[in-house]
Amino acid sequence: MALAFRMSHEHLPPVDQQVFYALARHPGADADTAVLAAMTDLPFGAADDALQRLVDVHLAEEPVPGRYRQHDLLRQYARGLSDDPRMTEKMLDHYLTAVTEAAEHLEQDGPSAEAARAWLMAERGNLLAATRCAAAEGHSNYAWQLAISFWHVLSHHLADDDPIELLEHGLAAARETAEGGEGLLSTLLALAHWSAGHTSRAFDLLTASAKQRENTETHAHTLALLGLMHLQRGEHTQAARHAQAAFDELAELARLSPLGVDAKIITFWTRGVVRDLKGEHESALAYLRTAYTSCEELGQLSPNDHVLTALARCLVALGATDEALVHLNQALDLRQRIGDQEGEAETLILIGTAQLVSGNAADALGSLHAAMAILSEGTRLMARTRIELGRTLAALGRTAEAVRECDLGLTAAVHAGHLHEQAQAHHQLAELLADADMHKAGEHRSAAAEIGARLDLEHPQSLPHLRPAGW
Repeated sequence: MALAFRMSHEHLPPVDQQVFYALARHPGADADTAVLAAMTDLPFGAADDALQRLVDVHLAEEPVPGRYRQHDLLRQYARGLSDDPRMTEKMLDHYLTAVTEAAEHLEQDGPSAEAARAWLMAERGNLLAATRCAAAEGHSNYAWQLAISFWHVLSHHLADDDPIELLEHGLAAARETAEGGEGLLSTLLALAHWSAGHTSRAFDLLTASAKQRENTETHAHTLALLGLMHLQRGEHTQAARHAQAAFDELAELARLSPLGVDAKIITFWTRGVVRDLKGEHESALAYLRTAYTSCEELGQLSPNDHVLTALARCLVALGATDEALVHLNQALDLRQRIGDQEGEAETLILIGTAQLVSGNAADALGSLHAAMAILSEGTRLMARTRIELGRTLAALGRTAEAVRECDLGLTAAVHAGHLHEQAQAHHQLAELLADADMHKAGEHRSAAAEIGARLDLEHPQSLPHLRPAGW
């Protein structure tokens, strides 16, 4: 068989040989002409002609028009003839550019959006294979950008279960081949489950991924994400510990890819938020300002809306409401543009808080009502909005209405098991009832203190909103 392959291969023109090698080095089940042209630096027409000649001499197959593949034995033979790492880099660059362009077209209407959707559906397996290849062969920059970019597109524009199903297949393949990439794909699958609301599954995947040490940056990023999940679960000591561990691992690296920069931002953000929740606002501010500065390194991939809102919360606590409102208006614009409605509502709540602290209770009332118009009952943010509305109504002298809103917020928080909001509601009700009903106020004060002790917080506050897709 090898002799037959060699005889067929040796009679190929040099151009056809290059396309033959490229098809073998492509990591997917098949490939279109565009990516093979990119891998060989050939014009599209020349690459297509070469592929047709390869099909004619049985060195390639065309199972469907425009898509090409090789039998496993032929693929293995061809791979042994070429070891040009530039082909892999060109393939990765092609896919990263193509998926970015497809994402832009999906935001439009008409034929371009449909063409982009069709391309993504056809290439989704190849995009995952390219991501796995990049992680396995040390192209961490490409691996992270491809993984995040294509998963973001799939999760927003294709079938709801498609990202999870696809990533599960990719993770299974990575485990089977043992060629690397398992840690990154496991982390990405965790993000997909987290975004879908499967938080227990996401936590288990991240925990398992943290045991994979194939790449320091990937491992640090996983630890950083675990810190975020611990924070969301109210486990502040573990959150800070994971964030610090991730930061320590990153400090060992001379240079960081975007994946490492993202992990670094998360470590500063998490440690800052934990300190802010504990009432250590000055030290929290230093961490959050560093996170904000680091966001510039990631450009459009930056999670700066989260950083802006966390920074603003801290500034409000320190009385710097003017600077806080500047950051909050930036975050509001960002979240409105990306369609993050829960994030938009959270930002409006924080704007209301800043307005109240600065003495503009009437404006705060308007911001909070705008947030309520976006939210559904039963959500953590709705509970928080009602509690903040209670504070604002109290400032306006409308105590009975304030108590009613805080009671509604407490009921919602208890029903959903949101401890931070429960503690916050009890604390606010204790203040509101201090003069009218000392006994009941005492009960609320004790409940707030008990929950605060469980959460290791002296002054309970609500947790920040997180959008797992961009963390």
